[in-house]
Amino acid sequence: MHRGVRRLSAGGAIVPLLALAACGGSDDAAGDDELGLVTPGMLTVCTTMPAPPFEFEEDGEAKGLEIDLARDLAERLEVDVDFINSPFESIQSAAALETNQCDIALAAMTVTEERESKMLFSDSIVYDNLALMAKEDAGFESIDDLGDARVGVQDATTSSDFAAEQGLNTVQFEASALLQQSVQSEQIDAGIANISLVLAVMQADESVEMVESFDTDEHLAAAVRLEGSPVLDEFNAMLSEMREDGSYDALVEEWFEDAAEAAKVPAEEASRS
Repeated sequence: MHRGVRRLSAGGAIVPLLALAACGGSDDAAGDDELGLVTPGMLTVCTTMPAPPFEFEEDGEAKGLEIDLARDLAERLEVDVDFINSPFESIQSAAALETNQCDIALAAMTVTEERESKMLFSDSIVYDNLALMAKEDAGFESIDDLGDARVGVQDATTSSDFAAEQGLNTVQFEASALLQQSVQSEQIDAGIANISLVLAVMQADESVEMVESFDTDEHLAAAVRLEGSPVLDEFNAMLSEMREDGSYDALVEEWFEDAAEAAKVPAEEASRS
């Protein structure tokens, strides 16, 4: 993983507010009125930290793949950027968008049918399928070995739904950092999460291993209010241009390193239109 992921502390599930300025922003940006921003001259982004390698805080600064995309989008729109750290439930339920807390959500969010009924998603950013992790000495070789083991998942995520479908004995966590801590401290026997989080845990603790991965065809994407937004159109245009000029590949490789090829979504599979 990127060095920022290795340095990320597992402590602190929710940070109330993190506001940062983009480079070269302008309050009187051309076309700002047409963008319909919550705050004129400012792109307000709802996110949930920490969720490495997508978004996390290091030395008071927001970092990660989706943070980089948000900054690039703000620069494209010629506005500043404000990151609001929100509970994941308020984002995935669309409450944060519907109440105009932000213009766009970038929160390592998987596209599901239920979520598509509440918000409008961008083209796919990356794949991030699920995986089972546990301490190396736990003795698990597959999901079939879990039995009554206590398996941690993050509440309101696809990992929670998947574990329920498998009939596992689950322990729900509000934030991924708490799930990570509990796996490392052996308060639970195993955890199911997206591969990005599992790899981050493995980087932080060499005694944790990936037991098994699952081809759940999970596409991560940005989201806006269900009625749509010019901001989403600009985001999709930016992603398309990045795929064409190679900067998309470079960005995914920077943050996913060895898992980059599995994470990349080809252009022909990215479109949601």
